[in-house]
Amino acid sequence: MHWPALLVTGPRAVGKTTTALRHAAAALRFDRPGQRGLALEDPDAAISIGPFPLLLDEWQHAPEVLGAVKRAVDEDRSGPRRYIITGSARNDLIVGSWPGTGRFLNIELWPLTGRERFGDATERTLFDRWDSDRRFALPSEPPGILDYLQTALAGGFPDAIEAADERRRDRWMRAYVESTASRDLGELEAGPGRRRTPERLTRYLRALAVHTAGVVPDAALANAAKLDVRTAAGYHDVLRTLRLVDDLPAWRTNRLKRLVAMPKRYLTDSGVAAWLARIDHKTLQHNADARGRVLDTYVAAQLRAEAEASQTMVHLHHLRTQRGDHEVDLVAEFDGRVAAFEVKSSSAPTRRDARHLEWLREQLAPDEFAGGVVFHTGPQRYGLGENIEAVPICGLWG
Repeated sequence: MHWPALLVTGPRAVGKTTTALRHAAAALRFDRPGQRGLALEDPDAAISIGPFPLLLDEWQHAPEVLGAVKRAVDEDRSGPRRYIITGSARNDLIVGSWPGTGRFLNIELWPLTGRERFGDATERTLFDRWDSDRRFALPSEPPGILDYLQTALAGGFPDAIEAADERRRDRWMRAYVESTASRDLGELEAGPGRRRTPERLTRYLRALAVHTAGVVPDAALANAAKLDVRTAAGYHDVLRTLRLVDDLPAWRTNRLKRLVAMPKRYLTDSGVAAWLARIDHKTLQHNADARGRVLDTYVAAQLRAEAEASQTMVHLHHLRTQRGDHEVDLVAEFDGRVAAFEVKSSSAPTRRDARHLEWLREQLAPDEFAGGVVFHTGPQRYGLGENIEAVPICGLWG
């Protein structure tokens, strides 16, 4: 732990406290009255006891500890005191006024990835090992399409994954969404006079789930949720703060003209997206559009986590021309290069499935195009043209 203070953010129930405890020597849990009391009376004394690294969990119940951490860090940035801070989604709303701004390293924790579940979580990220022979490593027995669908339906929240059957998972998803729409919304309200309600937030969340992995105008989402555009925008901001929604920005370059500027909308967890859109295993088997959206959302979640964990700075985008004749599901910029990704539910994509990747390759300088990948549900990895290949989704698991 090289920084004096780490701030761990991410969706509720993603495992922030559990993960932080693995790296802490001790913890102060401020949601417990006995441990909160000293922090309220004398925060400097409370965080000085150690041992270190010291986890300060649920800090919003004793916000005075933030000032205490600032003072401790300012006194000795290279000393033995190290702090890990976890807590409420309100972090984003008040981070600009924190006394610790510039002293905290923010770490984004996302739902569990396939690599964490099935592969080697200690392996370098995809983007850090891009130029190595182990860019993609396939398991000896790759999953089939039904396995992929089941994995995507489970998503990445630990409690949902551990649910013994679909009925228990359904109950967990219902409780999670209801809690988000009531407790989390109430916590993020910014004063009287607001007309936000749990029912409207849930309607808007369902509209996003139905359109996940889509380039959808704000007005269309608002209309689907039966809300005016301004009200819908307020709910959208709340869901982004809660890390349940991610707007993937459109990629722009001087080399290409007439590109769509709208973001691509994603729910950050494929399991929650499927539950909200009332998509089950049977639906995925018979509905190609739903299957494509859920798998795209799942792969995007893998790449989002890979990008966050990379030593290399990675920026994720999507690409679509205004006429819609070319589009690429995900574009990653790193090390001055561009990698492009398509997601297909088929088990044996052909060169036609890589046509948009080929088009993008031809628009860029040879040293600018890092490579193209068509992720699919089959067992084989094979070439689809110069610097473009078909890779099973499990190749992301390293």
